[in-house]
Amino acid sequence: MIMVTAGALASLAAGAPPAAAEAANGCAELDVCFYRTANDWAQGRPTASYRGVTRFPQELGADAYGAYAVHSALGEERATLHMTATVDGRAYGICLAPHEQRVLQPDTVSTVHIDGKAGC
Repeated sequence: MIMVTAGALASLAAGAPPAAAEAANGCAELDVCFYRTANDWAQGRPTASYRGVTRFPQELGADAYGAYAVHSALGEERATLHMTATVDGRAYGICLAPHEQRVLQPDTVSTVHIDGKAGC
């Protein structure tokens, strides 16, 4: 299941109070949030978020593909990001631990897989 939100508005619309809805940097608890630009990251404005365990990696939409940064607000699950290196076009994966955040650029992120397994 893909859930794409724009910041805390979706969390508030779902009826969750702001303190419980946001884990950090504008990312709702249990989401993996992507920030398209450095400004989105600095302002705590996720441009897309993904939630829920899936059997296969999810292709990122336009608001997440090639994102500047990512934040995992997952409780205990890991998320695997599929990346392409800018320098040589090499494909590789990154294991994103619960509550981990990182800048992704200059490389390009294209998919996210939340597999329900703990840790990296």
